[in-house]
Amino acid sequence: MKKRIAVLASLVYLTCLVQSTISGAIEIMQISPNFLIVTAVSVALCRSDMESAFMGLFFGLGMDILVGRTLGWYAMCLFLVCLCIGLVNDKLYKDNPLIPMFFAFFSSMTVELMYYFINSFLKGYRDILFVMTNLILPESIYNAVLSLLVYPLVVKIYKRLDKHDYIHARL
Repeated sequence: MKKRIAVLASLVYLTCLVQSTISGAIEIMQISPNFLIVTAVSVALCRSDMESAFMGLFFGLGMDILVGRTLGWYAMCLFLVCLCIGLVNDKLYKDNPLIPMFFAFFSSMTVELMYYFINSFLKGYRDILFVMTNLILPESIYNAVLSLLVYPLVVKIYKRLDKHDYIHARL
């Protein structure tokens, strides 16, 4: 159990590190990918509803710390999105590469729209059409493509963790 917690905490930390360092270097047309959303969605597709929800909460807290404006808004958004994915992931055929792309795209859209509406409610109305077409939609497409690389890595990590837990549970 301690190893599992250490590995998952390292996953959150490394994803925050990659988000803060590499994502700015690989931006396309001033749109950078969001590794935290993609990794949270990948974890949600691998695990049960509560574990995926709490991992979404920790990834969201990492994103809140990196953004630095307010603490808790991204955490709440990713918690809810990962909880919903965790509730339906038992019914999915996850070997199809379109499944993580689909969920990464719509989760990015949902999280960013929820965050936009929270900010527009607190700070005032801005042009939603501009934000949708120039920021949210391109980032969601970028995240969907990025999920093709991140999802297999997360699956490999969880398979090794489950194998380790199974071996030590038998002893």
